[in-house]
Amino acid sequence: MLDAVRAEALKLRRHRATWMMVWLYPIVTTLLVVGILIYGAFSAHTTGEERSAAKWIADSALLWKVPGSGPGRFLIAGFSAVVFAGEYGWNTWKLIIPARARWQLIAAKWVVAFGFVMIAFIAADLILLFGEWLGSFQGDKIPAGVTLGAVAKAHWQAAGNALVPILFTIAFAALFAILTQSILATVILSIAIVVIEGLFPFIALWAHQYAAGLVTALVKFLPFYHMTNLANWAKGTGLTLPLGPGDVVAFNWGASLWIVTAWILAAGALTQFRFLRQDLN
Repeated sequence: MLDAVRAEALKLRRHRATWMMVWLYPIVTTLLVVGILIYGAFSAHTTGEERSAAKWIADSALLWKVPGSGPGRFLIAGFSAVVFAGEYGWNTWKLIIPARARWQLIAAKWVVAFGFVMIAFIAADLILLFGEWLGSFQGDKIPAGVTLGAVAKAHWQAAGNALVPILFTIAFAALFAILTQSILATVILSIAIVVIEGLFPFIALWAHQYAAGLVTALVKFLPFYHMTNLANWAKGTGLTLPLGPGDVVAFNWGASLWIVTAWILAAGALTQFRFLRQDLN
C-alpha cells in the first residue's frame, strides 16, 4: 500500500494539473506576501485602525475558507478529476493494475489527492503567517494579546472546518471519474454538485409548495443542506430552513456531520465497488 502511495505521489507531484490547481496556492501566496513586503518597504507607513487580538487571529486564518468556497472546490474537483479519471484518458490502467490490488490503487489516489491539497493549504497558511510576522517589522504591529497558542488553536479549528468540503469534493469527484471514465465529465458533474449545493435551499423552498413531504424528506436525507449547515455552524450558527408553515429543518452540527460522513463513505464504497468490477483490458 505504501508503495502504491509513493508511486502515485511521484507521478503527480510534478504534473501540470498539480501545479495549476494545487501548488498554485503556496506559489500565489508567496508572490502576494513578497509583493506586499516590497511595497511596504518603499512606501510611507500610515497608522490605520488597530485590530484587536481576536480580529487579527481570525483574519490570519482566512485562507482556510478557500477550500469550502465555490472556486476553491472547483479547483479541488478539477485536480481530483485528473487524479482519478486521467488513467482512462492516458490508457495506463492496464499497465499498473497487474502490479497491485485494485483497491490499493484507488486508496492510494485518495491519499495522494487529499494529502497534496492539505500540504498546499498548510504551506500557504504558514507562508501567510510568516509574512504577517515580517510585516510587523515594517510598522504593522501584531496586537498585544496575540499568542502562539491562540493562533495555533484558531488555525487548527479553521483547518478542521475545511476537511469536510475537501473530503466531500474528492470523494464525489472520484466516484464520477470511475463512473464516467472522463476528466471533462467528472469536472462538469463535480461543479454541478457544488452549484446545486449552493442553490439547494432556494430550490427546496420553491419545490416545497408542490410536494411538501417529499421535499422535506429529501432536504433531510441528501447531503446538500447538511454541507451548508456545517459551513454555517463553522461561523457560529446553523442553518434553519423554514420550508413552510410548521415545517422547519434544523440540524445540530453533530447530526449534519454524521450524515455528510455517511455520504462520503458511501461514495467511497461505491467507487471501490465499481472499479473492482470494471473491465480495463
